[in-house]
Amino acid sequence: MKSLLVGLSALVASIPLMIGNAAAQSPYAGMQARPIKALSAEQIADLKAGRGLSLALAAELNGYHGLRHVLELGEQLWLADQQRAVV
Repeated sequence: MKSLLVGLSALVASIPLMIGNAAAQSPYAGMQARPIKALSAEQIADLKAGRGLSLALAAELNGYHGLRHVLELGEQLWLADQQRAVV
């Protein structure tokens, strides 16, 4: 019984070490410090420059045009200035 208690105590004492080690090995480690956690600095710069987020594939596979493509085809789609401004 005494050895069981010693073993259990050692296991409980090592839990914070196991948790800390798992967090350090996460592929997302460090991303929580980003201005927008889910976007890299390059993705934010692309978005600000109007280059999009490469989401057109998902949109087009579901029957929609990607936002950038809609803007590029604005003349053919007869987009009003007000519609372009919303984007």
